[in-house]
Amino acid sequence: MRLALRGGTLLERIALRANLVPTPAAEAWGGVAASGVLVAAVRTGVVARLASAPATPEEIARDLCLAPTPTRLLLDCLVAAGHARRSRDGRVRLARRDRRWLDPESEVGVARFVNACGDYFDWWRDLDGLIETGASVEHHDRGAEDPYWRRYIMGQLDLARLSAPEVARRLALPERAASVLDVGGGHGWYSAMLCRRHPGLTATVLDLPGSARVGREVIEAAGLAHQVTFLEGDARTAEFPDGQDAVLCFNLLHHLTEAEIPVLFARAAAALKPGGTLAVLDAFADPPRPGRTRANAAATHLALFVRLTSGSTVYTAEELRTWLTAAGFDPPRRVRSARIPGLALYQACKRW
Repeated sequence: MRLALRGGTLLERIALRANLVPTPAAEAWGGVAASGVLVAAVRTGVVARLASAPATPEEIARDLCLAPTPTRLLLDCLVAAGHARRSRDGRVRLARRDRRWLDPESEVGVARFVNACGDYFDWWRDLDGLIETGASVEHHDRGAEDPYWRRYIMGQLDLARLSAPEVARRLALPERAASVLDVGGGHGWYSAMLCRRHPGLTATVLDLPGSARVGREVIEAAGLAHQVTFLEGDARTAEFPDGQDAVLCFNLLHHLTEAEIPVLFARAAAALKPGGTLAVLDAFADPPRPGRTRANAAATHLALFVRLTSGSTVYTAEELRTWLTAAGFDPPRRVRSARIPGLALYQACKRW
């Protein structure tokens, strides 16, 4: 509602400022609507069709075998939200700014992540269940054949492609490093970029069967199956191959409980050679900062989402330091990066 009235009449803006408008009702309705429109536009192929060439709503509905009237309304919503533009002849095209992120041919596109966000609707709908009972969704508890894994892992791959090359450049591996264990590495793209940067390096990605199945396809398509292999297992209980030069724990900690993380780090230390390195990439909780309302809201929503989907939380950098030093690592150093907003990369060496 606030966004809608920002460009409205003076009277509407006064009513909003005077708290005469039921903004919670608009936010509850509008947030779901905005997300639903974008997810549907990706899932139905409308976004891909707009990226290929401008077209009228009738042409898009015909080409994609969609219902004409709902298709027109969906396009109206995309135009209203700024994701698409309509020319004078009625043709609609993907907005230039959105082409970078939603065009399926874009090397930095995130359309598959948008697609995966459609799975979140049911989870948020049942949030009251978490509040009442404390029971989380546990979205990793699915069979290996469940189509969810492909949506989830390919969506995560879209995000990893944005940061993996820089992470590979900035991560300091031991001299003549030959082996990396990527714990919970899913798509394996971080390992793939490390192996491309270090031709003599091989990586083992350990993850659940459904995740590893999709990851193998990703790596094979990249032509790196000779350097990146997959081992199926639960990161919390599977045996780690020893003799590793580096262990990666990327986007994993927020899926684990406070009791599981020290055990994981102790096992990682045991798997590393003396002087080996452990790298952790994750979201970490920072104290709320004055004047950063939007950033603070995003952080708190992420913490709730993690609790909802994994029964865990977003930990602090200080907790990370405590766990690592107790497991036999030197104090971690933060590796700065501009391409991983919301996440932080830490690296710690195993003590000799």
